[in-house]
Amino acid sequence: MITIDGLHQPQGDFSLKVNRLRISQGLTLLVGANGAGKSTLLELLATIQMPAQGSILYRQRYASGHLPLLRSQIGYVPSEIELYEEMTAYKLLCYLAELKGVYRKEQVEGIMREFRLEPYRKVKIKSLSQGICRRIAIAQALLANPYYLFLDEPLNAMDISERKLTITFLTRYAIGRTVVAAVHELNEWEAAADDVLWLDRGRIAFSGDRGQWTEDLPCRVWEGPVTNDQFTSCSEKTLILFRELPDEGMFVRIISDKRPFQSMSEADPTMEDAYFVRKYNLKGSI
Repeated sequence: MITIDGLHQPQGDFSLKVNRLRISQGLTLLVGANGAGKSTLLELLATIQMPAQGSILYRQRYASGHLPLLRSQIGYVPSEIELYEEMTAYKLLCYLAELKGVYRKEQVEGIMREFRLEPYRKVKIKSLSQGICRRIAIAQALLANPYYLFLDEPLNAMDISERKLTITFLTRYAIGRTVVAAVHELNEWEAAADDVLWLDRGRIAFSGDRGQWTEDLPCRVWEGPVTNDQFTSCSEKTLILFRELPDEGMFVRIISDKRPFQSMSEADPTMEDAYFVRKYNLKGSI
């Protein structure tokens, strides 16, 4: 468990403030708009930045007194990472494992297999796609088998199969460990997430488990077919999604306190729906 107390991190006109927060074992999704403070929080958790005010406690240890030990237990993947382009994937992982003081051939081989990097074993980084490079970036963070893993947009540039592979791995890896991932697309993590942490303009707007995130909502979610006239009368601010029907009219998913049209039925909110509802309720838009 990680406990944050009285954190205040000013950065120019922006400041991140967390009065008290506990991050438990498992996979926590960190959500929020661009500029909400997600990357700043991840950098603080990963000890890239140190708190200007307040404290972060990692299983009864503060970073200020145990920095080398804690860093040996932390894996971190920023939103953008520069890899040595002239190295092959295999040589890069071996090199980074040596720098971390954890080099074992079988460990590197295992990580290569886990992220399906064997076909690129002898290919230079500069010749690989961004999605493959992203997999390598995550793989290098796991070389020391860290207890804490912090990832900023881990699925950036990945195709569908790569995204599924990575989510499946992180779901397993988070068992008995603490993994925090900043994400934008929530629905693909639906079966993986244990907890959700929502930052809004540098403040915590929600912290709780996945069930609380989708159940304790201020509005309900409805879906179904509507006529073109009914669709025109819908507020853009309450439309979650919509698509044209083959013959006539639209299929819409919408948020409302009560049934908007007789043709619509109540739907179970997805994680993405919950974010949509909470975000606009916070801003007083519905």
